[in-house]
Amino acid sequence: MRRPALALKAGSEPEPAALRSTAKRILLALLIGAAPAPASAGWTFCVAAAPDGKDVWITDVFAAERDRERLEVDMKGFLKGQGVAGAVAQCPRPKDDKTEVVNAQFTAAEFNRKLGHALHEVAAPEFEPRR
Repeated sequence: MRRPALALKAGSEPEPAALRSTAKRILLALLIGAAPAPASAGWTFCVAAAPDGKDVWITDVFAAERDRERLEVDMKGFLKGQGVAGAVAQCPRPKDDKTEVVNAQFTAAEFNRKLGHALHEVAAPEFEPRR
């Protein structure tokens, strides 16, 4: 059994208000569907080494609110303020899985301990840029 299609009588026009309301709903649905999902900061940590390689600094895991390059510049700036000029800093690309990042940080710390480096822990907020 076929359903009757919605048809207009000859010579009649659809309700303008009804069309506007439907068009607004469709537009709203399209906009919501096309809107990007809110960006999550992701988790990371930073590691820095003194020029002689004997001293290594590693941060705790933190939510990255800046890009990697900025984090690395801030980490080097923090160490320079502590009297360590020329440090090389690296911050892994932020990831959504905090457990994965914590494991990577632990692995980095163990690796440097096994090499005999003096490992120094840094609380991430300590190298936050001053506002």
